[in-house]
Amino acid sequence: MKFTQNDYDETGRLAELIKKIDQVDAAYTDRVSDEIFQRQPFFLSVLLGYRFDVSMEELEEIMKIYFLIWEYFRSNPNIQKKQVSQAYFEKAQAKNIEMLKYGEGEPGKLEKTKVYSYNLQKLKSKALWTAIFFRFDNRPMLQKMDTETKGFILIGMKSFIDCFETI
Repeated sequence: MKFTQNDYDETGRLAELIKKIDQVDAAYTDRVSDEIFQRQPFFLSVLLGYRFDVSMEELEEIMKIYFLIWEYFRSNPNIQKKQVSQAYFEKAQAKNIEMLKYGEGEPGKLEKTKVYSYNLQKLKSKALWTAIFFRFDNRPMLQKMDTETKGFILIGMKSFIDCFETI
């Protein structure tokens, strides 16, 4: 996967956003949750739906990543005006699942890597996606999460990023 200068430039912005979400308090959580509910209710409903599948500690970490995604995209005027519908999200999610299945069908590791790299090359917010993976690899609660649940959540996050990039 090739990174552009813009991808590198965004890392500073993301570092600031990560610091911000790592210090959230109840007032921030309430304010941002209300904002998301008003602008992107389906995004919030998916986040809240995870409470049935993960522990409270895992949910807190996932919530921080969802807030990171929100903070990253919230200044986009389309995000403020157009809502990601369940149907639009499911279409993006189906494409991501299809890409993963296609990659798994490739005979070797190099071929699989090429499929995934090609897909990720189209992503405009590579720095954000990299930051999300970094959190999953380095936050103890997310490291302990079972692989299937982690994969399901990451596909959902990638699907929302795809949606937010295209609305």
